[in-house]
This record gives sequence, structure tokens and C-alpha cells, in this order.
Amino acid sequence: MREISLQEAITTALRSNLEIEIEDYNRGLAKAGLEGANSYYTPVAGLNISVLSSDVPATNILQTGTFGSLISHSWSIAPSIQENLPGGGTATVTVNLNRLSTNSDYSLVNPAYGSTFGITITQPVWRGFRRTAAERQIVIARLDERMDESQFRQRVSGIVEHVIDAYWRLMISIENYEAQRQGKSVAAAEYEQARQGGDAAAVASQRSDVASHEQSLTHAAAQIIQASNALKRFLAVSIMDPVWKAELICSGRPDFQVSSVNLDEAVKTAMERRPELEQLRLQIQQSDAEVRFDQQETKPTVNLRLEAQSAGNAGTITELLPASALAPYGGLGTAYRQALTFQHPSLAAGLEVRLPLGNSAARSQLASALIGTRKLYAQLRAAQEDIMVDIRNAWETIAVQKKNVEAAGLSRSAAEGRLAAETKSHGAAENLEVLRDRRDLAEACVREWQALIDYRLSEVSLQRAMNTLLDEQQIVLARRK
Repeated sequence: MREISLQEAITTALRSNLEIEIEDYNRGLAKAGLEGANSYYTPVAGLNISVLSSDVPATNILQTGTFGSLISHSWSIAPSIQENLPGGGTATVTVNLNRLSTNSDYSLVNPAYGSTFGITITQPVWRGFRRTAAERQIVIARLDERMDESQFRQRVSGIVEHVIDAYWRLMISIENYEAQRQGKSVAAAEYEQARQGGDAAAVASQRSDVASHEQSLTHAAAQIIQASNALKRFLAVSIMDPVWKAELICSGRPDFQVSSVNLDEAVKTAMERRPELEQLRLQIQQSDAEVRFDQQETKPTVNLRLEAQSAGNAGTITELLPASALAPYGGLGTAYRQALTFQHPSLAAGLEVRLPLGNSAARSQLASALIGTRKLYAQLRAAQEDIMVDIRNAWETIAVQKKNVEAAGLSRSAAEGRLAAETKSHGAAENLEVLRDRRDLAEACVREWQALIDYRLSEVSLQRAMNTLLDEQQIVLARRK
């Protein structure tokens, strides 16, 4: 036997419920999707290395001089880095380092070292400016993450509501079983009294009554089993969890606190906090991002290209070149410094223009996106009306359940008075009238408990409708590892 409180049941369910774990994986997938979309702006480094050795037969004396074939050896190293820029542009930085040696007698610089350093920027100035496919994907992924977070909170709130309902159902099932057991005891005593009186008709009637109470008791026992299993479903980590073999007893009892929320406040809170509305608003933002992108796709393409490049050369001067002539001196480091300091710069700029002819596909996509946005706004208005009905039903049900609790309390007080008077008249004797009064009191207590539970559940329904249930239960959600 395991005694459990309502707070313990909620805490255990939030820690072990598989549905919450599954929903939490969705949050992880949404986060991974956002990271994947943001990776578009991750710089990409490249490296190209090549080595070449060639031996080509000479067909002209001017190729090699005294040699019968032209032999050359070369290598090059070309590191680069490219990054996509916010706004749709790309930037590329390239460096090329190379060395060339040959057996030609007519090579003025041998070996020769070369180096180039270049920066290239390409930027859309019309179509694709800021409204790129990557930016659209990032916006959608970011909204997806917020949407999954909202859905996670919605799912947790639903689990909490179900746990509270299952807990009180188990509690009232146990109390009802006790009341049915007392009713059977009274029926058995009445049957025994009729049998001793010798009235055959009364005996038959009371025997039927005993059988009816036996059926009611069996039905009450089945309700306990069903209610207990329903609660265990939320508490169990797996099918091997020891909770499945435990007999659960509810230690808590519902209290009666008059709700102070008025209808206007409830409606305002629900319109601000309901996850369904939040998710629809996020979907509208996603649709707006689609519309903005599709509007850009209907425009002409105009790309601006800017390029700056610098070259450097160095090497060993051969005897064919006069010492006073301008010629490269030094090795690879000299060529690299010349390129990096832009001693020999080259600048270029260009403009690329492409005009779509017809472009019916882009216009069709834009029309679909606009219709989708209008549809979402209509769904938002419909959801607001449904929530309005939901709030009114929950709020008005609380008022009805309040009257039910008061009436059940009066009935229970009257039953207590009758039992007290009957006990005072007969002392401690366990006569039939005392048993009947105890049965009536037990049934009145069950009706009062049921009224209190219905009242509490109507409050929970209102809190769920306003999306304040987690706050009322002081639940703080944390991401699982």
C-alpha cells in the first residue's frame, strides 16, 4: 500500500511520464533545426594543393635552348575562406602561393615564385536583398522552436490536468466503495431482521436488495481498479515500474475555496496566454516571412560584384637578364609580402542583371502564401471564439458547482445530526437505525466529496482555459538532458 499526495502525483508524473519525454524530444528537434538553419552563416575554409612535374619533347630550339625536352616542376597552395553575409551577399578571400622551375635556358627567372591575394564580394541589390531563402529558413526555424516550446507547455498542462482528475477520481472511488460496503451491511441486517420475522415476501425483497448491494460493491471495486490504473499510467516510468504492483491510497482531500476570478479577467488572460492562439500567431509570422520572400522572388535579379586583387612575384634572376633591370628578387616570402601589401593592386566591379520573363511560378507561389496568411487569420478568429465559449463554460460551471457543494454540505450536516440523535437515543448499541444513519452519512459524505471534486475540477478547467494551471501548481519547466 502506498499513500500519495496530489503534489507528489503531479511531480512524479512530470518527472517520469513518457508523453512529456516524447514532447521534449520535439523541442530538441526544433532547436537542432534552428542550429542547422544558422549554420548557413558558418564560414567555410578551403585548401587546394597541387603538384606538377612534366617532361615535354622540345620541337623548337627557342623552347629549351640546348636541351632536347622541356622539363618543369611546379607546386601551388591555395587556401581560401568563404562566408555568407547577412543581407544575401557572399564574401570570399583567396590566397595562392606557387613555385615554378624549368630547365629552359631562356627562362629569365628560375625558379619563379608567385602569390596572389584576392577579396571578392557579391551582393544582391534587388531580388535576394535581405529576403533570402536562408533568412526565411532561419526565421521559420526560430518560430518553430518557439512553437514547439508552446506545444510542450500545452502538453504538460494537459498532463497535469489529467493527473489531477485521475487523482480525485481514485479518491472518490475509494470513498464510494466504503459507502457501498456500509450499504451492504445495512441490507444484510435488514435481511436478517426480515428472516427472523418470518415474512416470506419481505425476505425475498431483502434478499434481492442484498444482491443489488453486492453488485454495487463489485462495481465500486472495479471503479477503484480503473481509477488506480489510470493514475498509475501517469506515474509509471515503464511497464516494470513497481508502482504497478502498489495499492495507491490518496492522502489528500479537496478543499473549498471560492474562486475570485471574474469573467472579463478570465477572457483577457486566456486571449493573452492560450497556447493555441500563440501557435497561430507564430504560424502567421511564418506565413508573413514566406510572403516577404515570395514578393522578392517576383523581382528582377541585380547583383553587384566587387573584387580586389593583388599579385606578387619573386625568384632567382638568370644570367640572361641584366642586373640593372627590374626583376623579382627573393623567395616565396617576398612574393607573399608584395601581394599582401597590395604593391600591385587590381580592382574590378561588375553588375549582373536578369529580368524574369513571365515569372508565373513566383507569382503563383506568392498568391498561395497570401491566401495561406488570410486563412490563418480566419483560424485565429475562430479559435478566439472557441476559447471565449470555453472560458464561459468553465466560469459558469464553477458558479453551479459552488451551489452544489453548499447543498451537499447541508445534506451531510443533516445526516450527521440524525446519526448523533440516534446514537444518543440508543447509546452505543449497534441497532439497525444506527446502521442506516451511518450508511446515510457515508453516502452524504461521498456526495459532498464528489461535489467538492467537481468544483475543484471546474476550477482546474478554468485554469487550463486561461493557461494558468502550471502557475497555480507552481510548476517550473526545465529542459531534459
